[in-house]
Amino acid sequence: MKRILLTTVWLVALTAAWAQGPNGSGTYYKNANGLSGASLKTALHKIISNGSINIGYAGLIEAYKTTDMRADGKLRDWYSNATDYTWADNHGNNAEGAGWNREHSVPQSWFGKANPMKADIVHVVPTDAYVNNRRGSYPFGEVGSATWSSKNNYCRLGSSKTPGYSGKVFEPNDELKGDIARIYFYMITRYQDKCGNWSGGVFTSTYPGLVRWTLDMMMRWSKEDPVDERERERNKAVYSLQFNRNPFVDYPGLEEYAWGDKMDEPFSYDNYGGGSVTVAVRQPVFSPYGGMFEESVTVAISSVTEGAAIYYTTDGTDATVTGGQLYSGAITLTRSATLKAIAVKDGSSSLQASADFTIVGAGELPVGPVPVAGELFYESFDDCDDTGGNDGQWSGQNADGTLSADNPGWVFDGGYAANECARFGSGSKSGVVTSPEIVLPGATAKLTFKAGAWNSSGDGTSLTVRVVGDGVTISPSTFTMKKGAWTDFEATLSGTGTIQIEFTPVKRFFLDEVKVLTDATGIAGLQKPAVSGGCYYTLDGRTIQGVPTQKGVYIVNGRKYVVK
Repeated sequence: MKRILLTTVWLVALTAAWAQGPNGSGTYYKNANGLSGASLKTALHKIISNGSINIGYAGLIEAYKTTDMRADGKLRDWYSNATDYTWADNHGNNAEGAGWNREHSVPQSWFGKANPMKADIVHVVPTDAYVNNRRGSYPFGEVGSATWSSKNNYCRLGSSKTPGYSGKVFEPNDELKGDIARIYFYMITRYQDKCGNWSGGVFTSTYPGLVRWTLDMMMRWSKEDPVDERERERNKAVYSLQFNRNPFVDYPGLEEYAWGDKMDEPFSYDNYGGGSVTVAVRQPVFSPYGGMFEESVTVAISSVTEGAAIYYTTDGTDATVTGGQLYSGAITLTRSATLKAIAVKDGSSSLQASADFTIVGAGELPVGPVPVAGELFYESFDDCDDTGGNDGQWSGQNADGTLSADNPGWVFDGGYAANECARFGSGSKSGVVTSPEIVLPGATAKLTFKAGAWNSSGDGTSLTVRVVGDGVTISPSTFTMKKGAWTDFEATLSGTGTIQIEFTPVKRFFLDEVKVLTDATGIAGLQKPAVSGGCYYTLDGRTIQGVPTQKGVYIVNGRKYVVK
């Protein structure tokens, strides 16, 4: 009994010797105490790797109810501020607002199907599926010239203006840049023994773990958008599910000890003198989020920051506390207006939200899908979920899941789901597949797609593509696939009219990322076309909400639209 008592006293004394870390983390980080630079990163790697579990890719959907639920009970969307998703809306990606999915902030195509990266909830976040498709596998960056943007200009895609990189990048909203930076710090720490083998040109096999231009940008993003309460709460929720934490959220500014100005200072887990936590006021959200409406529209404005006051304007001027109206209830607009709003709490203001609302007369509302500028058709097969055929990961080629296409109208004998792509054909069924109808409005268009041959010798590698429809030709029309690997193909479509595209392999093959693109400036005629639906663009590529009324030349459905 005496020995047990002494042991208990000794354990209590030992526990007291190690003070408790922030956010209820206890002694979780004690083995990193006194370290900095590469040594700190390696110690943190061991801490956040040991004891963590893989909740599985399917488990992410239920997990988001704990990690990414908004105050109103809807899903938090990381790529769009114009959605109000419920948990059952995880399907559909033909337009922003059609559905959400699980987005790998480090694209899965960079590391394949390997776990636990595929299901690591720290970096796999819920996003609008259509915006996610636009991001594709492009790296995060800062856009100089945008080729596309989500509603309210929340996220953008275009050429990089970040020093050190000139390719195409995807730029998240300012209020998320710090969150994403700290996710990337986590990824190069958690997976420092793996990330050197990832593609994408962003990660390195040796310290620091990121190429210089990305590391510099992420360090800057983390300073400009510091840790806030929402991020801390998500970190604790992740720990309750996955049993590991993001140290760069628990210790704001910790990246400076690992890669920055404090590398010559030892990290102290219980007497930390790093960055600070801010209580950020979140940008308001409009419901509906803008667009064209018949005769009138009633708009509600909300912010997930509890107790925040909202100020708005309807004349296009910036919303301020002194120059805006205090929001007290839904607003009814009977004339076209640009609505702007900010949320304010305890003297702090959010980023400004802005959306255009166009009011037209009864019966004047165009109908139809809203395409991306220059994009006539896009099929991602992203809702397909099965093994095999995903971005070079060709193990387990059964790929027998139920095919789920973004666009209705695909014609085939044997179609099956692979992992976010499609497999056509089987041992007894033809692999020939024909696309839905596609309208070509201009003289030329470009077809791009990814294809790969089944590994079996009888399936072959040749693929013939032809156009079903009069007056349109394709060049080239024959392609050679690789077995067990993706190849990107491109062809030119010449002519106008309604067509279908037929893919004829020897037997079985995989297909993904089918796009038909047109040059938006290759337009004939100056007359106003009969518009059955579509989105209007200025000649410099900016999206116009609704039908333009100012004098000028615009683009819609691949043709010029003149307002005189």
